[in-house]
Amino acid sequence: MDESLSNRSVLFRYCRIAAVLVVLFSSFSVHAQKFIGTRLEHLTADYNLSLLEVEVVAESEDWVSFEQLVPNLGMGEGVEWMRLTLDPMTENGKLIEIQNAGIDDLTCFMVCDGKIIASYPGGIMNTGGDGHQFGTYPSFPVPLVECNELHALFRMQSNKPMIVPLRIAGPRKVLEDAHQRDVLFALYAGVMLVMLLYNLFLFLSIGDRSYLEYVLFIFAVGGTQLVLNGYGFIFGADQLPWLNLRLTHLFGVFSGLTTIVFVRNFLRLSRYVPWLNKLLNVYFLFYLLALLLAVVGRLEWSYQLINFCAAGTFLIIPGTIITMRKGYSPAKYFLLAFTVFIFAVVIFVLKDAGVIPYNAWTFYALPMGSAIEVVVLSLALASRINQLKRESVQAREEQLRVSQLNEQMVREQNSVLEERVAKRTSALESANSNIQNTLDELQSAQQQLVQSEKLASIGQLTAGIAHELNNPINFVASSAQSLRRDFEDLTQVIEKVKGMDPMDPGLKEEMIQLKEMFGSLDIEFTQREIEELLNGIEDGTKRTSEIVKGLRIFSRMDGDNFTMAQINELLESTLIVLRSNLKDHAVVEADMGADLPLVSCQPGRLNQVFMNIITNASQSMEDSGLAVEERIVRISSKTVESIGQSWIEVRIKDHGVGMTEAVKAQIFDPFFTTKAVGEGTGLGLSIVMGILSDHNAEVDVDTEEGVGTEFIIRFPL
Repeated sequence: MDESLSNRSVLFRYCRIAAVLVVLFSSFSVHAQKFIGTRLEHLTADYNLSLLEVEVVAESEDWVSFEQLVPNLGMGEGVEWMRLTLDPMTENGKLIEIQNAGIDDLTCFMVCDGKIIASYPGGIMNTGGDGHQFGTYPSFPVPLVECNELHALFRMQSNKPMIVPLRIAGPRKVLEDAHQRDVLFALYAGVMLVMLLYNLFLFLSIGDRSYLEYVLFIFAVGGTQLVLNGYGFIFGADQLPWLNLRLTHLFGVFSGLTTIVFVRNFLRLSRYVPWLNKLLNVYFLFYLLALLLAVVGRLEWSYQLINFCAAGTFLIIPGTIITMRKGYSPAKYFLLAFTVFIFAVVIFVLKDAGVIPYNAWTFYALPMGSAIEVVVLSLALASRINQLKRESVQAREEQLRVSQLNEQMVREQNSVLEERVAKRTSALESANSNIQNTLDELQSAQQQLVQSEKLASIGQLTAGIAHELNNPINFVASSAQSLRRDFEDLTQVIEKVKGMDPMDPGLKEEMIQLKEMFGSLDIEFTQREIEELLNGIEDGTKRTSEIVKGLRIFSRMDGDNFTMAQINELLESTLIVLRSNLKDHAVVEADMGADLPLVSCQPGRLNQVFMNIITNASQSMEDSGLAVEERIVRISSKTVESIGQSWIEVRIKDHGVGMTEAVKAQIFDPFFTTKAVGEGTGLGLSIVMGILSDHNAEVDVDTEEGVGTEFIIRFPL
């Protein structure tokens, strides 16, 4: 109730302001303006009037008198000529005033007895001309001359409707009326400025976007009225001819755009009247098109399109009614404001069309209507804020009610939930125990599989190493037997020599027997054979020593301790251990970089990495269809430096079957394998990835199906 009374008091206050504006408009303008349109004549010839000499125009016989007190020449791009016959005896020294500040180009020629005696420029394109203009309307002095016939010829051209409210009055009267108009529009501008600043303050205080849109709307509407009545110089346009000529169009477009934006947001059209919201979007585009036409110089088309779009404001009335019926109370104030404004627009348009007479009431209909509209819309905005407050209060009350209801429901459900939770907890504990047991079994199985993978690798390596060691050892053993036989022969010779006595007379015969023994035993062959056997034994022992050394490096048991090691040594020891396993499956080509720096690592675990990858590379080529000598495993190592970083890069490349992208994405997953069932556990590369992660190493896989695969491992230094 208090809010309703407050709104009514504000409404009465605003209505008093509007009434004062109406009284001021009427008091300043109700004095009868004696327009003399019936004394004007219009040149109706169909030839090019813009090329005629003024004297020819003055003497033309194609003049037709107007029947209206305020002639309306319409709108067109051509030049229009009008003639006013003056009384040189009674009207000299007075001013001819055309109360239309929107004519683009206007020139008045004073013709005395067929001769031009003076010319006065006027109109928008000639602002600030020769100083004969009183106020905002173009005015031309009647010269003090003696003539039999004195005519005033008006040459005019405009891209807006050329309405000619013409009167003759003394300079004092014209100046007084101009001052009255200045006071009136100063008051009008003051009211608009006060409303603008007030709503701008509300926007800065409240932050509601509607107030900012309303501020722009006030500026556009007020600016349009000032420009239409010749006060465009307030915006500095009189110094910019291009802008001055288009100022009416620009303010018309700006007024339309701000009206659409303000109306859509204020009336919540997207919610209450969606069809009107979409239609206003179309009008918005039309206004932008009108702006483009004005910029490119099609001013007549732009003006007509602006008028067409302005007619669309009539649709706001039914949209406002629909919104009001849906319970949106601020719409009633909006309806009142726009009804007054549209009524004023209708009067102004009918006046321009000549349907209703041109007088002070019809001329000032738009300023009065816009002032009343702005005042009432301020009340509408206040009502909108109250509406938002009520909706906010209702929303909070509803939120509180829902919160209390939810709280009650929560309390009721808590007891039920506690009972259910207890039952589910017991079930979950039992299930969790089963899951934990299953997990323990899975972890144990995984560990057994990993151990099985390791044992399988060890078994494979043991067989290969045994074979590698067996060859040189067997050679040494067989060589030792042959060497024993040779030593037995030599022993016989030595024993024979030892039994010989230099003093024995039969020494010569014994020497002959010894020589025969040399021949039978082939001592020279025995000596050569001993040399060869010793060399073979030496080679076998070297090979055995090399294998043992590689095995010792390969099987270093450093535990979790990191030590400094040479990557090339680890690769070479791995190749030694794998030699027997690889020789019937692939050929290894190694290109080891020289002087590689030591790397902090766990050598035994890195050997396992190299062994798994090299073994996989060899096995991947078994089904490639290549001969053994064509199955090449290329191994390289080098130091790489880039962007202040350095690392050791190991590449292991094969020419096997390669992998698809899908397979490549899973090769490091545990238990993933492309081998047949029983041929692998799928843990090898998973173990490799774990070891490399512990060493902060990076691994990239470059593969192409049917071409081969390359593993690139980088160890940071």
